[in-house]
Order: sequence, then structure tokens, then C-alpha cells
Amino acid sequence: MPAAVIAVVAVPTAWIARPDLVQKARELGVRRTLAKAWDRVRRGGLTAVVGEALTVPKDFIPTVGGTLTYSLADSSGMPPREDAAARNALPEFVDVPGVDVAQLPPSTAPEPVERGWYRSGADAQSTKYSALDQITVSNVRQLQVAWSYSLGTDVGDSTKTGPTVQTNPVVVGTHLFLTSVEGDLVAVHAATGKELWRTPLPAPVAKRGLVWEPNPDFTASRLFVPTSRGVYAVRAADGTVIKEFGTEGVVGTNASLIAPVIVGDRLVVATLEPAVEAYDLRTGTRLWSRSLLSKPGGQPAALDGAAPWGGISADVQRGIAYVSTGNPRPAMIGSSRPGKNDYSCSVVAIDTKTGAVRWSFQEVEHDLWDLDLPAAPVLTTITREGRTVDVVAVLTKRGNTLLLDRDGGRPIFGYQRRRTPTSSIPGEQTAAYQPVFTLPEPFSRDEFTRDQITDISESARRTAEDKLRDARFGFFEPPVIGGKIAFYGVHGGAEWPGGAVDPRKGILYVPSTQVPWVIRVQYADVKATSKSGADLLGNTLYQSTCASCHGASRSGSYEWEGAGDAYVPSLVGITFLRRRDQLESPADFAARHERAGKRPAVTATNLQQLYDYFATLDQRADRQRSLSLSAFWQLVLDDRGHPASRPPWGQLTALDLNSGRKLWQVPFGRLDGVRPDGKPVLGLQNIGGVTATAGGLLFATGTTDNMVRAFEAASGAELWAYRLPAAGSTMPTVYDVNGTQYVVVVATGGAYKGFSGRSDRVIAFTLPSSAR
Repeated sequence: MPAAVIAVVAVPTAWIARPDLVQKARELGVRRTLAKAWDRVRRGGLTAVVGEALTVPKDFIPTVGGTLTYSLADSSGMPPREDAAARNALPEFVDVPGVDVAQLPPSTAPEPVERGWYRSGADAQSTKYSALDQITVSNVRQLQVAWSYSLGTDVGDSTKTGPTVQTNPVVVGTHLFLTSVEGDLVAVHAATGKELWRTPLPAPVAKRGLVWEPNPDFTASRLFVPTSRGVYAVRAADGTVIKEFGTEGVVGTNASLIAPVIVGDRLVVATLEPAVEAYDLRTGTRLWSRSLLSKPGGQPAALDGAAPWGGISADVQRGIAYVSTGNPRPAMIGSSRPGKNDYSCSVVAIDTKTGAVRWSFQEVEHDLWDLDLPAAPVLTTITREGRTVDVVAVLTKRGNTLLLDRDGGRPIFGYQRRRTPTSSIPGEQTAAYQPVFTLPEPFSRDEFTRDQITDISESARRTAEDKLRDARFGFFEPPVIGGKIAFYGVHGGAEWPGGAVDPRKGILYVPSTQVPWVIRVQYADVKATSKSGADLLGNTLYQSTCASCHGASRSGSYEWEGAGDAYVPSLVGITFLRRRDQLESPADFAARHERAGKRPAVTATNLQQLYDYFATLDQRADRQRSLSLSAFWQLVLDDRGHPASRPPWGQLTALDLNSGRKLWQVPFGRLDGVRPDGKPVLGLQNIGGVTATAGGLLFATGTTDNMVRAFEAASGAELWAYRLPAAGSTMPTVYDVNGTQYVVVVATGGAYKGFSGRSDRVIAFTLPSSAR
């Protein structure tokens, strides 16, 4: 790999792409490699960006799927487009029945409800539930700070978004284990917050979780900690790496982001390869490895993705691991990966003895919208038709709850498959149907429509309408070249923290976000540099009039979700997308730039010169086969940086899995000082998560107002709140030390636009001794 690319992708604590390196990488002909690295940066998979929020350099737009193999000027060799008439001739809906509950195997004995918190997410079932009940509905208002601990992170400008700690702390006795952004595994005293030890590991460390192996001898017990270089075995008592396990204390050589599970005599881990693997719990010897990539017909394909970064859970008695998977890659453009892209956007059940796939259930076929399954499956038991049924519940970005029987992956409730639109992109083959669920009832909207554009103020609405001008709306509307589609998704309904379940009742509590996004697809020229077109007559005019916004090589620019939603379109391939009379029209030019707040002084003659310049460059790139498709998503924000949809932007929902019905739904979070009438905005973006307890409470955090709240589980009524130095960045952990119950919140903030900034604080709460 050329040194320029190494400089971009091999800095584990920075991963900051610099324009000078981007330019050098282009000259070396490695744009695809850089694009793949940049995609990983934006996705947050292996990133730990320190300092200011990351923005895309003006002269770089990531491309997907390689260069076009056909000519845009000569349509005879172009791949066919989908037949819309044939698609519309299909039935609009197809019914899929639910499972016959009477035919299901009997429920096994329920897993014991732990009073400890030995794994991120509470337990192997990812319930996020605590059986502790000292803190109750009647005394929760008396909660007070027990201790506050600083992770020692230099957050730079704390008012800006950036990397956060998503590790849900694990507690064993008096030891609380968590991580820092920089890559330290840290132990603090669970009753005082005093640091006990700190061990550096390859970042990111336990990005979304770790697990403690139960052992009556704590001094001999182990933590299993995922990192960018495999899963480490660490001695819980002092933080030393146990070199006798695996290879120098490590199993697997690929990055792992989520908490492993312990099933019997084996450790089951998920890697970004993507694969699920099992290792002998005693020696660290690999027992099996199961790839999660399924290529059409077994033939070579460009399919990547299906990364298991949502989470993994396990039914120890059945010996089954349940894995949530990511979307297929290349994202948003699927012409190089025909078919359903099995195992992507799916929950996959894997036999922990053999590594065989027991079953899989896919929510979105041939995904083009980044609608991966973001959260770990939740295992619980429900009652249906007088029978107890063991189920797996998986929350989705579409606002659905996939409720399936654990043995066969069959839906508990029937659903429909709805016909979808066709794509206009050559060679794309969209799925003809996508599922629609009515039970369990969706906890957020599946589809963004124009009537849901924000109404919090006139200026907010005008801004949003302008940004959504010419956008396409609709059920699974596919991406379009030179345009944009508007939808809910990307960071919501559910996100990676998922939901919490009360296993005694089969009630699932779900925090969700509902804000609009657009997906844009445009042409890029992988060989273009700042010197491209220097030999052409119109280059001087372009560089003096257009380059300051659109870039020296016409590539445009955009901000990612941590910075905002500013966008300047690429002008590459524009003469293949728009008619000459449009591009040479002074009125059209003025209208487009007026909406962008720009007023470049050009004449009709200038526009004719620019058209000739663009056409020559486009034809040159077309002949050289250097044109590629660039696809990316963006938030849609109003004039003050708030989501461009009507509130609530976030909700908390209680869902009865036994009936599939919502018991209650309340706005989650509050924002004052936005509406002209003085009324607050109720319901905010959130990313932290919720924890349920036997005391009849829900502890929830992660909203952009930086609060941690306690809700009554029975009604959704807010009972207590505390303002944190920054937003909670993972679900609260509930634990007990010497008869005292604690709730701890990691308050390092949010990485996306709308959050107020970051901190390095971890705060624990408890009741005063008089109230216990």
C-alpha cells in the first residue's frame, strides 16, 4: 500500500484524512483504497478521532463500486435499467403468516435473572435489566451523586462533537470496568470512583462492550475485551494481559467492536471480517469460524459488508448465538452485488458447537439505504395462546421489532411484503418487495413524507423545504444519480444501544430517534486532479468563478453528520445529467445559486464557455473510463441546526411483546427556546439507551439536552432527572456494592450534529443512607 494511504488509515487515535494526502493518493491511483478507509472513518467502525469534528476535505468525495465499465455517451453498451411496468404488474402486497404457536417447541427453563452486571448490556441475553429493587418509584426522587470520575481524556474544544465512549460498564464486586476514547481499559472502585488500574490496548477498545468470565476466585478471573486487533484476555484483578491464552493473550486477528458471549466451554466473538468465531475458553484455540458473506450462486462478487457490529446475544441452554448484521457493501449502490445479499441486514442464529447457521431472518433485501440492524438481539419469553414462547426481539432503524421464535426464526406475528419502486441506475436490481410489519406495532415511522417537514418556525420550514426541493419521497424509493431521496433511517428509529426488556413480563422498552436524511448519488472522476482541464480554454474561468465552492477538480463537497449538512454538488458528469439549454440558461443558473446563497457574476457567454469546458472534461473521463458513482448520506437540518422534521424527534416506547401492542409512548427529552410561541420542543435525538430495573423504573439517557432520567415503567411518567456535563453515551449500568444500589452513567457526549459537545466524566448515583 502506498505510504500516502498508510498515513491516512494507520493512525489508530486520529484517522484524520488531510487534503494534501488525498491529492497524493489520487496521483498514486489509489482513490478506491482511500474511499474505503474514509468510509470506515465516517461509519465510526475503527475510528477514534481526537479533537474537532471530522469534515470531508473539499476535494474528496468517496466513490463506490469502482469505475463505470460502460460509456455514458454511447448507451448501446449500458447495462439495462429495471422495467417499472413489469414491477407494477406484480401484486402490491403479499401476505406472510405468523408461526403456529402450537407447533413450537416448549419453552426451556428461563435463564436466571442476574443481580450483577457482568457483560455490557447486563447479560448474555442483552436484556439491559437489573433485578435490583432498592431504588423504586417511591424513592427515586432522592437520588444523588455518589461519585464522579474523569477518564483523563483531552476532549479539546468540549463544545464540539467528536469521539465518545460507547462502552457500557461492567461491574464485578467492587470493580467497575470501562474504557477511554484513547484505547485504555480502566478499572475504578465501584463505590468510590477511585481508579484502580489502567491498561492500554489497541484502539478502539471494547467499543460497544466487553464480558467478564464468572469465577469464584476473582483474582484468577478474566475479562474478554474486543479491540482493533482481536479480543484480549485480561486479568480482572490487575489489568494484565494473560499471555497464555490464544496468541500472546489475543484471539482473532481482525477488529472486533462488540461484547463477546460465553457459551459453555467456548468464547464466541464477532469480527469485522465479517465473521463469527468460537474459541476454546481454556486455551484460546480456534474451534470454528463462520463467514457472514453470502455471494450470489457462490460466484465471485464485489459484495462486502454484513459486519456484525450491532451486537451478539446467546441462549446458553440451546447453544445458539444470535447476531445482528450490517448492510451489504458497496453501500447505496448495489449493481455489483445482485440478489438479496443474504445475511446482511439480518439476524443470524449460529450453532455455537459447530458454527453452522441454524436460521437467518432478513429485514431489508439488497439494502441501498444503510438500514442495517443496529442493536444486539434481546432474548426473552412471552405468552401467546396460553403457551410460553422463547423469542428473540431485534429492533431496527425502520422502527420495527422483529419478533421471532428462537429455534426457527419464524415470525410470531404475520406481516406483509409490499411492492417497491424500481431503480433508474443502470444495472441495479432492487428487491421487488420489502416487509411491512403491523405487529409488533412500529415504534417510529417507516417513511418520511412532505407533510412531516418541520413546523417549529416559519424560517425552519422554509429552510427545510428548500433543502428538500426536488427530493424523492416514498416507500423504499431507491437512490437516483444526480438527485436525492429523503427518508428516515441511518441513525434511527432504534440505534446501537437497542432496548431493555423486563423478562418477568415480556415488555420491551425502546428509545428511538426520528430525523430525516437524504441519500445523494453523483458522478466522480477518479483520475481528476487540481490540474485537470488546465489545457482547456474554460479552465481559467472555472477556477476563478466556480472552484472556490465546487473544488478545483469539480468534485464538490459535503459535511458529515458530526458537522452539519452543508453540501456543494459535484459538477463531474453534469453534461450527462442535464440538458445544454438548462446549463446555459442565466435564469436557471441564478435561481440555483440564489437558493444556495451565492451570486456569482456570470454572463450568457460565460455559461456557454463553462458548458464547453464541462462537456470536454466529461467526454474525456468517459473515454478513459474514469467515471465512478459517489454515494453518501446526510442529515437534513433547519436554519438553526435542528432536525428538519416535525417533533418529536425522539420517543420512549413500552411495547408489550405478548400482544404486540404499544402500552405507552412518550416524548424523550425537552428543548426550550426554539419555538416562537415559547412552547418547548418535546422529544429529542438520542443515542445513549435505556435500562430497566425490578424497582419498576427505567433509567434512560443520551438525549441532546444532556439529561439522565428515571421513568415509571408502568406509565412512562418522568420521575427524576439530572443534567450531565454532556449527553450519556451508553445505557446506564445498575449494580450493588455491599447492599447499596448504584446507577452509573458514562457522560461523554454525542458524535453527531445536535449534541452540545463532550466531556470525560463518568457519574454514579445512589440514594442517601436514610432512604435505602
